[in-house]
Amino acid sequence: MVGNSLLSLSAVPHSFSIALSQTALLVIDMQNDFCHPEGFCGHNLKADLSAVSAIVPRIQAVIEWCRHHGLLVVYTREAHQTNLSDVSPSKQLRYANAGYPVGTPGNMGRFLVRDEPGTALLDAFTPLEAELQLDKPAQSVFIGTDLEAQLRDRGITHLLLTGVTTQCCVLASYRHASDLGFYCLLLEDCCAAFSPSDHQAAIAVVQSENGAVGWVARSETLLGMG
Repeated sequence: MVGNSLLSLSAVPHSFSIALSQTALLVIDMQNDFCHPEGFCGHNLKADLSAVSAIVPRIQAVIEWCRHHGLLVVYTREAHQTNLSDVSPSKQLRYANAGYPVGTPGNMGRFLVRDEPGTALLDAFTPLEAELQLDKPAQSVFIGTDLEAQLRDRGITHLLLTGVTTQCCVLASYRHASDLGFYCLLLEDCCAAFSPSDHQAAIAVVQSENGAVGWVARSETLLGMG
């Protein structure tokens, strides 16, 4: 299957065509602060992590599929400089209003600060040397990173999106990537939120206006391609 030939996947609301040689997988923010029971959201905020835990093996399966077919895999972490110099005043106010300012002490270090245990990827994910790992200071993976340039240099035109949380960093990254001209497919069963209603609302946004926003599919559609 690897090559430039277009492959058509069943997606909502329209089919999604990809050339695997021009496609990358984004694994967004599968880090301890968001996903581990002892991380900030699980321990400090008492968030329901059941949906987050459920997507881990699905994302692992997609990663293995992508590795088998030679696709680039990109892992992101929402993480700031230790002195918080890259936290915008707007973001700090929004996060403070929500009850968790960036840098707040947590069970796994300062919340969303680089090199703290909380910003490390879950142990379930072990990037290969050729795979990308990026710290991002915003919800979109394209703010404050060189991801766009790295994708363009590799001739990447299509993106598969997974990770957490669906309505926040995943949706922000999806919308930004679409506006940059990438063809984006959201793998809905490989994304999660702490609230089922938030997850479903984000999926509905991507499916809205009969495809004007984008494409949604389930991972088995991709894995079923062999």
